[in-house]
Amino acid sequence: MAKALIDFTSCDWHAALPEAPAVPANQERNLSPNAKVDLCDPCSWLFDLVYPRRDSILPMLRPDVLDSFYRSARDSTPPARRAPAQLALAASEAAPEAGEAPKPAGARRKQAKPGAWKEGVVQVRCPLSHRTGSPKKYWVDLRNRTGHAKSHSKGGGEFYEGPDVAFILQDGEEFTHFCTEHAACAKAGGYGFIGEDGLRAHLTKCTSWPKATKEDKDAAETRRAA
Repeated sequence: MAKALIDFTSCDWHAALPEAPAVPANQERNLSPNAKVDLCDPCSWLFDLVYPRRDSILPMLRPDVLDSFYRSARDSTPPARRAPAQLALAASEAAPEAGEAPKPAGARRKQAKPGAWKEGVVQVRCPLSHRTGSPKKYWVDLRNRTGHAKSHSKGGGEFYEGPDVAFILQDGEEFTHFCTEHAACAKAGGYGFIGEDGLRAHLTKCTSWPKATKEDKDAAETRRAA
């Protein structure tokens, strides 16, 4: 007996998964003015939430960021009944287990305060205002400056882009590569990076940023030369 074949459009996001399950799509979204994708309802909801905010959300989903986030979790187990002082002292002075390094008395894990200087990380100083109690010199990891800028409001529902903020690079480092491909980057005289890899990553991630005109690029070159 012949069976009718029913054609359907599959979800492009599901199709990109390693095992590529076939999920019917009934939504369309624009990746760029000339690029459309087909999505199912759940993926279209996720797209609307994440895609316009991807420059600030995707850094939060990096494996190293998630690992640090998971390790920052506090133990929610109710505290056990306190032992007598002598027992607690004896337990704290017990020998470490085999292969475990001795811990200094009173040692506690410390989390870096937002804005604090960190050794061994390339950082920039942010000139914007921050919440009360923040360090006067507010430091941001160089790789996180674009997302940090977008957390500050210009007012009127608009937020800063990375090039809008005159970040100050730490001593001993120098911007060697500059982006003038985007309007925001060119108007700032070029968005600086300390290597070709950083510039390449920026161009890959920020494909939705408005492009600079030739006049914008020429003006950027003039400003930087001056």
